[in-house]
Amino acid sequence: MTAPDTAKNQGAFVKQASIIALSMLIGRVLGFIYRLPLTGLLGDEGNAWYSMGYSVYTVVLLVTAGALIPAVSKLVSERMALGQMRNAHCMFHTALKVSTIMGFAAALMLWFGARFISNIMLNSPQAFYAIRALAPAMVLLGPLGAFRGYFMGMKTAFPMAVSQVSEQIFNVGFSLFLAFLFFDAERLHRSVAGAAAGTGIGVLVGLVVLIFLYSLVQRDYQRQMVKDLSRPLETERQQAKILFAMAAPITLSMVMLALTSPLDFSMANARLAYSGVFNEFEISELVGQFGGKFILLTGLPVAMAGALSHAVTPEISASHSLQDKQAVCGSVNTALRLAMLISIPAAVGLAVMADPILALLFPSFPDGGFMLMWGAACVVFMAINQILTATLFGVGKPYMPVVAAGVGLLVKIPINHYLMAVPEINILGAVISTIVCFIVAALLNLFFLYRATGLMPRFGEAMGKPLVATTLMGVTCFVLHAVLAMIMPGRAATVFTLILGVLVYVTVLMIVRGVREEDAALLPIPKSLKRRII
Repeated sequence: MTAPDTAKNQGAFVKQASIIALSMLIGRVLGFIYRLPLTGLLGDEGNAWYSMGYSVYTVVLLVTAGALIPAVSKLVSERMALGQMRNAHCMFHTALKVSTIMGFAAALMLWFGARFISNIMLNSPQAFYAIRALAPAMVLLGPLGAFRGYFMGMKTAFPMAVSQVSEQIFNVGFSLFLAFLFFDAERLHRSVAGAAAGTGIGVLVGLVVLIFLYSLVQRDYQRQMVKDLSRPLETERQQAKILFAMAAPITLSMVMLALTSPLDFSMANARLAYSGVFNEFEISELVGQFGGKFILLTGLPVAMAGALSHAVTPEISASHSLQDKQAVCGSVNTALRLAMLISIPAAVGLAVMADPILALLFPSFPDGGFMLMWGAACVVFMAINQILTATLFGVGKPYMPVVAAGVGLLVKIPINHYLMAVPEINILGAVISTIVCFIVAALLNLFFLYRATGLMPRFGEAMGKPLVATTLMGVTCFVLHAVLAMIMPGRAATVFTLILGVLVYVTVLMIVRGVREEDAALLPIPKSLKRRII
């Protein structure tokens, strides 16, 4: 492939990733905002039930839809790169049929297995209502994942972006509406179930949007299929086997890492009780702080890395199928630089401003800052792990991230077991084990990537300048908040400190030239600011 072709592909990746990153950022911000009034309504105890139910939903979601997005996008993009238009479109239809069957099976499993999951696996009977309320959404999640993977593979990010934002808007609106509608302080589980049920409405809207957008371009795709004379043509059975072969390792890898949250919740209930220091209400509060604050706040910046990993997979797959190692390296390093630009300052900001941020966001329930203070570093390692996992998938090594995730999970279990039973450490044991889990997984993925391809991402280039800017930002925030808190109300001091912290970070990045032109094009910020920071 020529240099202009490589530059063209890199530009396509930047454009696609920019759209996905922006839509995922909007979706995550909306999801984050709605958890604030929801936490105020449910409290830490109700938040624990909701978080536990949602953690189960997340695991099943990855099985039915999460793995389909990277799997379908990879398989479709490979066929498009080779000019096999008919095979690419037929792969989507095969994925749609398979995912619909999987969705129905998952819905039945959650509906009829909710009691077993809540009582036996999570050690929390009250989580039953959230799990039951989330079950119907599973029917739609499979087809939703197939559609999103198809559009990603076609390098058309706009439909996926519109679908994600639409889904989240309706999810937020109906989750809050139903939570307040069914609120009863004596029967808090009704409000928890109402909040969970809103998720299904959002999924339905997201799927309807994708079906409508697909109908607008269907004729163009059919014309491409008619013109395609490439051979051989794959049968539906062959494609189903290929899809399962690709989706299985992706599913295993995603599920293993997603199991960290249900595992933490289950072990926390048991091990905190074993310590003999905490009663049932105190345990629910600690678990609620972990799920509704630590996981929620650290998940927001990690979502941006997730958007980059979704975008980079089909691009790497297409470049790898054409044996263009230069394009593969370029996509990986661009995604890694962007992930570090976001995750490093987010981690430091959460650590330095942990207590003030929780007091600002959850004035009625501000406890839990010690978890952010100690555990914010996991944001960086989770982001690195996502980029490396996507790269291994893209270069045709899908089972390697499975091994990495499995080892990380195995390391996590004994750390949880011992630390959470220590009264002075308690729920912080889950935070520490999460950091260790993702460090181990990231190191193994890095080893596998180098062994399989000889590719070593440029970590020094990706992390150096953001670390310089972040260090100055962290010191500024620490000192400034201490001063402002003495002369103005605490929440106002926090807002001013966060705003000035961001300005310091961006200013230092501009001075040290920490953002390249291709990186700035990917960031979801105004063009005038992009021109200033490069």
